[in-house]
Amino acid sequence: MNIYDLKAGSRLYFLGIGGISMSAIAMILSEKGFTVSGYDRAPSEVTAKLEKNGITVYYDFDVTQLNDYDIVIYSAAFGADHPIMIQTVATGITLYSRAEILGALAKLYKNSVAVAGTHGKSTTSGMLGHVFLNAVGCDPTVVVGAVMRDVGSTYRIGKDDNFIFEACEYKDSFLSFFPKIAVMLNVSLDHTDYFSGIEHMRSSFAQYLSNTGADGYAVYNYDCENCILSAKNYKGTHITFSANGNPDAKYIAKNVIFNCGFASFDVYKDGSFYLSLKLSAPGEHNISNALAAIAVSDLCGLSKEDIVKGIVSFAGVGRRFEYKGSFCGADVYDDYAHHPDEIKVTLSAAKGIANGRVVCVFQPHNYSRLRDLFDEFTKSFDDADLLILCPLYAAREACGNEVSSELLAKKINGALYIETFDEVKKYLADNLNAGDLLLIMGAGDIAKLANSI
Repeated sequence: MNIYDLKAGSRLYFLGIGGISMSAIAMILSEKGFTVSGYDRAPSEVTAKLEKNGITVYYDFDVTQLNDYDIVIYSAAFGADHPIMIQTVATGITLYSRAEILGALAKLYKNSVAVAGTHGKSTTSGMLGHVFLNAVGCDPTVVVGAVMRDVGSTYRIGKDDNFIFEACEYKDSFLSFFPKIAVMLNVSLDHTDYFSGIEHMRSSFAQYLSNTGADGYAVYNYDCENCILSAKNYKGTHITFSANGNPDAKYIAKNVIFNCGFASFDVYKDGSFYLSLKLSAPGEHNISNALAAIAVSDLCGLSKEDIVKGIVSFAGVGRRFEYKGSFCGADVYDDYAHHPDEIKVTLSAAKGIANGRVVCVFQPHNYSRLRDLFDEFTKSFDDADLLILCPLYAAREACGNEVSSELLAKKINGALYIETFDEVKKYLADNLNAGDLLLIMGAGDIAKLANSI
């Protein structure tokens, strides 16, 4: 499939056009001359941007909206049993998934780099995009699952053969991608509404790697056992990295020093000193992300000077430990973390830079994740001095009665459960101390609270 085989002026309708990735693809196609519109369930900052750029967004779906459209592109949120999908299929219109269209885009570039992993893919793909954007002679196309601060968008269109994009594993979306370079940051159990277990996830990541072909490259984390197992039978070139200094990895971090939560370290390549740098994004986890970006940049022929310049100046992407301002004397950060592993490393980063207490407001995301990883969630908030839990954001799922945010709060010593964002804001106003660090965290609509504060 090649979307550019469509005739000039082809009309494309997006189901779930307000999603981060879907909106980026819609904007790219619109700028390339396609007529684009779509549906999303509610207005947002993303849909407002789409509308500002001339793309019609519907908030009430009517099947007549599809009249005269050539194809429909749907996000993973629209399963076969979704009422809107049932109506759409009944029209006989051609449907492509978001992953298929993104995969088609990637095939148009000589040097395509996909960044996958249970955690860190938005940050790492954003970091890579930043390095390439600031490298001499590079003009990449980049699609990330978060806003890139230097371009103010989730995407940018370039003119060279470099295409860097985030590859999501949910419902095996990334199996529609055939990159030249496949990055695998980590593999841990998630999306239990789709994956039956960790073996299922390893199998999917192994297939994702194999899509590069035998002449491709797999860049993966040698500190992650599931990454190693996923790459075991990969036929292409293996390029490994280790933040723990594993001497068997190609790129390793040594002499790590933390200063107020920010890491400085040396990078060794094939056992010899390669470069030194200091990160501008806090947290130990960003050492691993940086090593992945360094490995890819080196593989693509970027100079050490450009690599260091890009990594050192990268401060993160939107909603990844994003500084929002101050409230009642506390520094306020907004973060997308929603998996127990992500929560741990984000709170650890917060602890590293905080002068006072770490106050965390967390909104669980997806019922099945909370249910199936409940015990892990209860052990994820040790670095929070005060934890406030908000009601679960169900997203694409219906909620059962086995677990809830309120039950999670009861299982964590000292945690509070507060029902509404307004009540949370009032509680914070009454209880924050000057010098505290307030971390507002989750993948649902909790960003509204951060913006309100």
